Amino acid sequence: MSRDAGLYEFRFPDIGEGLTEGTVVELKVAPGQKVKAGDALAVVETDKVVTDMPSPVEGVVVEMSLVKGQIVKVGEIVARIRTSAHPAPAVETSTVEEAGTVVGRLDTGSGSVLPSSTEGISTAAEQTSRNAGNGHNGGVRASPVARKLAADAGIDLSQVSGTGPGGRILKKDLGTRTAPRAAPSVEGPAADGTLVKKLSTLRLAIASAMEKSQAIPAAAVHDYTLVDDLLRLRRELNEGAREKVGLLAFFVKATALALQDFPLLSSTYSHDRKEYQAFPMPHIGVAVDTDEGLVVPVVRNTTTLSVGRIHAEIVRLTEKARQRTLLLEEIRGGSFTISNFGSFSGVYGNPMILPPQVGILGIGRVHQEPVVKEGAVVAASVLPLSLVVDHRLIDGVYACKFLSRFMELVSRPLLLLMP
Repeated sequence: MSRDAGLYEFRFPDIGEGLTEGTVVELKVAPGQKVKAGDALAVVETDKVVTDMPSPVEGVVVEMSLVKGQIVKVGEIVARIRTSAHPAPAVETSTVEEAGTVVGRLDTGSGSVLPSSTEGISTAAEQTSRNAGNGHNGGVRASPVARKLAADAGIDLSQVSGTGPGGRILKKDLGTRTAPRAAPSVEGPAADGTLVKKLSTLRLAIASAMEKSQAIPAAAVHDYTLVDDLLRLRRELNEGAREKVGLLAFFVKATALALQDFPLLSSTYSHDRKEYQAFPMPHIGVAVDTDEGLVVPVVRNTTTLSVGRIHAEIVRLTEKARQRTLLLEEIRGGSFTISNFGSFSGVYGNPMILPPQVGILGIGRVHQEPVVKEGAVVAASVLPLSLVVDHRLIDGVYACKFLSRFMELVSRPLLLLMP
């Protein structure tokens, strides 16, 4: 039998961080179209980013198993590409059932695209082994996507005629008897006038994270400190400056320095393995409010950055978060989080820990209050603080010591400017 160019089966990759699925935002190619390695096959929205899904090989797209709005799961075949780089298996006349392929955990690499899976290259030797092991079962030959859709819809594949190579049943052969899983969408108003809306991909991810956070045995510590000196120093630094440094940059720097003294709070905890990983260099996540929901980009190596550099990084990450253009490496690897809810409203709160981290610091609204100084009641600028910790790893005394160190740093702000 002759051998034609091989088929590369590209599966939706596992990039870690709890990713299990994505929503197809846009298709970039169609069957019959030539692609080069790195060309975008589709744009996919995950719970973390909106990103291109690149082709790992050069060739001709034979099949796209996606439609706009579809939710695709990790491990599902999303495209088949004919490439001369790999020989195709000989097609047997008997029907065989394809063996499934497991997608392993892949590194993200760099850039704003999903990594390409290395699974799915079907060699002649592998196919011969499959035929020998499965041919006697008399199974129906069908693509994994078609099998999944048929199982969900209760379709007997033995009653379906396949149009693929060797009579293989493809997704399109199922016709209108089943439909791809719908992406979260906005539904129309109900009969009583109420508006029913599906949760977005990001909102679903937030909901899932908060459910996991709720399971953490957390403890909270609330306190306040005076920041008149900090406000005065900030005014002096910003006077005549082109870029005004925000208070959050000072808070991030103070957190980083306090975490160096109390590194257990710069950790992640694994409930399953009963172990924790401590980060000697704090990577601090900063909660950013967007139209779609809360996103937490990470400011890295915070102890080595000046307050001005931290501010510039916060501005850059905030803009990218609101445009949904954050790279994967810009939202991964945080060891502690700051929630600056006081910039909107609120004095004290109990922010929820972002698993697997073990601590989060809530910054309340800076406001004037009467305080006692040297026996006299005077007006002072007060910074409310709310520290929430994972009590499985962090004791209350340790949390209080960390908070005291943070308060010392922001009340003596020149310490934040020292190299």
